[in-house]
Amino acid sequence: MRENVLRNLASRAATDAGFLKQARRDLEGTLAEFGYDLTLGELRLVEDLRRRTAAMSDEQLARTLASALRRRSGSRPAAPSWRGSGPARPSRPGGLR
Repeated sequence: MRENVLRNLASRAATDAGFLKQARRDLEGTLAEFGYDLTLGELRLVEDLRRRTAAMSDEQLARTLASALRRRSGSRPAAPSWRGSGPARPSRPGGLR
């Protein structure tokens, strides 16, 4: 598995609300459109994460991904812009397990 590719994908999902929304509707199409060529193992990992986080809002998932990226790298991705994306913000999730 290429950790740098997965980290880049997670960072994009954490910081680009449009990308995340599109990926949650059509994962494989979105990956192709944005030039992500994942191995079968990487795709299975991303699909598993998608299934496990299906009940989360886009904002909750973005915050969870950003938090996980900070823990792994010590730096944070750019803050997402959620203006106009929906109702009041939910409480902060506990993070990926």
